[in-house]
Amino acid sequence: MAKTGRYLYGLMLAEADVDFGAIGLVNEGSPGRVHTLRVDSLGAVVSDFASGERLLPLRKHLEPHNRVILEVMKTTTVIPMTFGHVARSDEAIRKTLRLHRQAIRSQLDRVDGAVEMGLKVKWDVENIFEHLVSINPELKARRDQVFGRSGGGGQNEKMELGKLFEESLNRERDDQTDRLLELLKGSVREAKVNAPKGEKMLMDAAFLVDRDAQKAFEARVVEVAEGFPEEYLFDLSGPWAPFHFVDLDLGLDADNG
Repeated sequence: MAKTGRYLYGLMLAEADVDFGAIGLVNEGSPGRVHTLRVDSLGAVVSDFASGERLLPLRKHLEPHNRVILEVMKTTTVIPMTFGHVARSDEAIRKTLRLHRQAIRSQLDRVDGAVEMGLKVKWDVENIFEHLVSINPELKARRDQVFGRSGGGGQNEKMELGKLFEESLNRERDDQTDRLLELLKGSVREAKVNAPKGEKMLMDAAFLVDRDAQKAFEARVVEVAEGFPEEYLFDLSGPWAPFHFVDLDLGLDADNG
């Protein structure tokens, strides 16, 4: 029979014990009761889970993990843990809280009263190369030079054109990202830009926003988006727990003792 451990969802400030109800990962056939384990004013949000059981990132596990974080967010700021942290016992978690007390408190103070908002901006165009050609005279001239002759140019010329395209793409990303961050900086505490995925992704950023300023930030994003041409697609998401703005290494692994 598997020994009962504790699944760790996140960290919060708690002056008293909090019970969030049976909303956690399924344990022994039923959703786990989510509650806090405290060391002074630091609380770990946990529920019972079989210690040593392999926990796969399946929807049936990810959904309750995310649901708990969103539920805690309704009442307080929470530092979310990445999926899959299971400790062997209450004492193992309390030991971690005591050991990293100062770092945890510092990070909680940093993000207190704030939420994370995500903003992705994409080029909503059929062909990103042709779009850049239309706004970059240097790239257009080089494209016309390579493909405007019989045979379409040699391999080396095409490789040079590809390099020029990559340089133009990255320069446009940098310029527009700098512009967006400048336009939004008055509405946020901090911003973090993630590496774009895919050629049509212009910016993938996270913003730390005061909880009571969330609506104002959303309105500002709409206002900023209206100032961009229609081929720029803005996708705003959140609020989320401030995952991108916390840097904690608690040394917690599955089946931690």
